[in-house]
Amino acid sequence: MAPPTHIFDPIPGSRPDGGPQHENGAAISKLFSDGGPGTIVLLRPTKTYVLYSQIDMAHPGTTLATLGYPEFSTGQQAILETRGEKEAGAVRMFQLSRTALKRVHVRGCRGWGVTSPTPEEAERWKREEGRLGWIEGGGAMIWAGGPEACEQIIEGCRLEDPRGWTSVHLVDFAQRCRIINNMVGPCGQQAPGPWADGLSIAGKDSIVTGNTVVDATDGAIVLFCAPGTLCSDNTVIARTRNCLGAINMQVCLLLVSTTPVDHFPFQCDYTDTRVVANVIKTEGAYFRVAIACGPTSWSPWGPGHAIVFGGHVLHNTIGPGQFGYGVTLSGVKKWTVLGNTVAPATRFAGSTQAFYPNIINAPPSAFVREWLDRGRVHESDDLQPDFVDGELQWVIGIEPEVGDKLEYEQGQISLDVHGYSRAGEGGLALRGARWEVSPQGGFILRKVEGKVDRFGMGTYGQGKVIWSSGSPLRSQGDHHHLPTDVPEPKLDFSLDGRLAVRSHGGEGEVLWDPVSYLLPFLQHLSHAPENPPTPSEPQPPERWVPHSRLVLRNKQPYLELREHGGNILFSTAYEYDNQDAWVLRAGQWIAIAPKELRGMLDPPEHGSSAPALPSPPPYSQSGGAGGPPPVPPRQGHFSRFVQDITSTLQQHGVGPSPPPIPPRPDAPAPPPHDTCPSVPTPQPTFLYLSPDTCQLFLHSSPHGPTKPDPSSTHWCSAPAPPEQNAKDPWLSFQGDGNMVMYSSAGVLFASGTNGDREAKTFRLKGHGEENGPAIELIGKDGRNVWSSR
Repeated sequence: MAPPTHIFDPIPGSRPDGGPQHENGAAISKLFSDGGPGTIVLLRPTKTYVLYSQIDMAHPGTTLATLGYPEFSTGQQAILETRGEKEAGAVRMFQLSRTALKRVHVRGCRGWGVTSPTPEEAERWKREEGRLGWIEGGGAMIWAGGPEACEQIIEGCRLEDPRGWTSVHLVDFAQRCRIINNMVGPCGQQAPGPWADGLSIAGKDSIVTGNTVVDATDGAIVLFCAPGTLCSDNTVIARTRNCLGAINMQVCLLLVSTTPVDHFPFQCDYTDTRVVANVIKTEGAYFRVAIACGPTSWSPWGPGHAIVFGGHVLHNTIGPGQFGYGVTLSGVKKWTVLGNTVAPATRFAGSTQAFYPNIINAPPSAFVREWLDRGRVHESDDLQPDFVDGELQWVIGIEPEVGDKLEYEQGQISLDVHGYSRAGEGGLALRGARWEVSPQGGFILRKVEGKVDRFGMGTYGQGKVIWSSGSPLRSQGDHHHLPTDVPEPKLDFSLDGRLAVRSHGGEGEVLWDPVSYLLPFLQHLSHAPENPPTPSEPQPPERWVPHSRLVLRNKQPYLELREHGGNILFSTAYEYDNQDAWVLRAGQWIAIAPKELRGMLDPPEHGSSAPALPSPPPYSQSGGAGGPPPVPPRQGHFSRFVQDITSTLQQHGVGPSPPPIPPRPDAPAPPPHDTCPSVPTPQPTFLYLSPDTCQLFLHSSPHGPTKPDPSSTHWCSAPAPPEQNAKDPWLSFQGDGNMVMYSSAGVLFASGTNGDREAKTFRLKGHGEENGPAIELIGKDGRNVWSSR
């Protein structure tokens, strides 16, 4: 006898305690249970079936569908509404092979919208409007798969508003299932939640294709290993709700203590799990990450994580719209990422402030791979060339807004004159400001003015210039004229740590390099190892190779460049507030650039008669023929100062012996013979905390930042008494306005600028500045309360 086919009409007045006679869920479940394998239950088009219990399809080979199998676009599908007090599920297909759910509209009836209501609102909505909210610990709305399940089908359905953690869960060990052509979403509330997945797939050798997922808030499509599964030709959209991740291949670890529970059953195996030709875009909302590969997308690396392996990400389109990251790789092995593209009108932006201070993640970018020396990416050479390397942990922590700071490691950023970078279009976004490369070859920070989008971005190329590196001066003979447009200027922060603007798309002449003058002073310093071998297992932070950093802010210092040891090579300003938690540790140094190299504030508009940069001061201060001022005789406190420094340095084996009569320390260096004698060679000033002598030095030694000598020292703190045996000094500008040097022996130096003389600002001055070089502490009233001079 053929299996039965039932056309089932909704029960009028379906009620929670009605049983099979008076409740739709129980009645449909009884039809499947009594009918046996192969039973088909067809629901009436457009009718609503209120469920107080989950429909259990009971036997393999069964089908639940709308009569006539209408597409959702026709408006004819039957509607299942879950209204059980403690039941998030609508249909159970678990452990049943060849079962099918087709052309049915399933409503979870959470009804909460983009964000969660207050408890009072939730109760009122539930009582008065039937918006039932989230069920704590609620399961999937459609529960499919399982070890005994194969060849299941969920096709052409409309699935929305689950009250639990996902719309569809294809549970572990299911094989050869098809989730195709469904419309899914919205699902859950955007962060901080409670959020929900769209499709959660752990089935093997299955197909997830043709689905449209809109406004899922956790993972729109999550592949829990799913070896052999094809996820293709899906469209994922963030329209009104921000989403953590569009397509996730991370093995979400639900940690109980440090025990990973989701390694089971495939043990991180993504072999032939393919994410192919999907479209991921936003239409007003935000994806924190488009395609997340590896476990640290969802959390910091920890003992519960393991490397996943074997996945393929091919020919997907990211954008248009707003994203935090595109494709991220961290915690993967034998991974392939090829042929993926970023659509026009796509921007990668977001605030990374939540990562600090424990995690310095790569800033927003289209394609990011974990640094290889950290041991979380292995044997993954089939990667498209768009990737940059960077730290990736808990990338979903990026916030859908522009922040006050971007921190790039070497090789992570380039920016062309059209505003395109690895962060997409529109320059580098900060709160209220934007970094651009000007047609004249300058690196500039603009104020965002006029109409802005929800992420605070205005029109590229418009707005007042707050700071500019300046434009290169074109010379004709000995005469300078106004800067003009240069061919395709481009900024690069290259893998060797050099920051420069060059013409011809980064391949031409250098237009701006803020630290080139420092190279002779730095040549004897240690360098970070290049191309270290890739470790075979994840490494702790203390073994990571350090990198140079470029820090961009929307307030002073606007731009700061640090070398791999954390020392400051260049800054647009050297002032620090006493609330900045400013610290200088043993062995660290700051190179104080001459003022004429620090760029311009509020520079003139293009076409103005003003020069692009202020002219550096000539050597002659009285209109003479140039050359350094005369060397004063060594006498008085200066003579004793030099002798004291010499004695201390020689006692610790540091620095050369001074010449009989040293030049005046704050005199500018003589210019090279092949330059105009009226324009001096830029000379840095260094602030250095010596771990050997436990002294703070302000100096201009030609031997580099860590080798002060008496002839070039402007000021130093007193040495610690020998009997103290001081070690490990560190300098702090404290919240009470006091500058204090601590060590193993206690306090070695204090400015005494607290209490009535509280210092608000710590200022470093270099050559070319009034009363410089110097260290100054400025009080609340703007007056100098302490100075090294």
